[in-house]
Amino acid sequence: MALSEKELERIIKSHVSKELDAAIEVPNIDDQWKKIKQQILETESIPTTEKPFSKRKRIVVAATILISIGSINFLYPHNANALGGKIGEFFAYIVGKTTKNQTETYKQSKDPEIPKIQNLGSNIEKEVSLNQAQAEVPFKLAIPSYLPPEAKTSRVVLTSLGTDVNEVTIEYSYNDIVIVFSQQNCASGTSRGSVYDTDDTVVKDLTVNGSPAILYLSKNSISTLNWQTRGLLLQITGKINETEILKIANSIN
Repeated sequence: MALSEKELERIIKSHVSKELDAAIEVPNIDDQWKKIKQQILETESIPTTEKPFSKRKRIVVAATILISIGSINFLYPHNANALGGKIGEFFAYIVGKTTKNQTETYKQSKDPEIPKIQNLGSNIEKEVSLNQAQAEVPFKLAIPSYLPPEAKTSRVVLTSLGTDVNEVTIEYSYNDIVIVFSQQNCASGTSRGSVYDTDDTVVKDLTVNGSPAILYLSKNSISTLNWQTRGLLLQITGKINETEILKIANSIN
């Protein structure tokens, strides 16, 4: 049988009062928590004429407990921290009795660790020439020896993605079509992912110069080819067909 409002209030007052007495000491939180849960289970088996505790009232009371613990934490931080973790479990228990939704419990550590911040360097993007890009990156640039007829280099952008990680993007243009070729060196387990619509995109596993490659062919005629070589992450994107994009990729070594 569900707990009545008076019974729940009595249990809460009784056990919280015990925790705050005795020179603000918490003797054994785990033991006290087991006693609370056991008494709740025993009380639920006793018939009562009180109106069953509604879901809304359960949640309000549990939320009130958490607010009370916040006030106690201001006055007695060590005591409230120890009790607070168990109250978090108590909240999940009370709410969990009336709903099948996922609930969370939390544990408070004695001494929170100081967050560690990794220095990723400064992200800097600038337009350069191919020679300038080569002079500033710690790897040999991959340059295609084949391009569609009349294709010319229109722009080169150098981007610092973090400490020792650089990306060079080369844009080729011809007949109002732009092909974007990017290359990035791998450092500290660098990885890359692609997001695409499965209804509008065909994905093919291919090989470029002996290395595994993934080709994305979309319905809007945009093709994207991803692969890796010489420790570089390479990508070609543009409104070009599969044959042309593979010819460009295979001309890079």
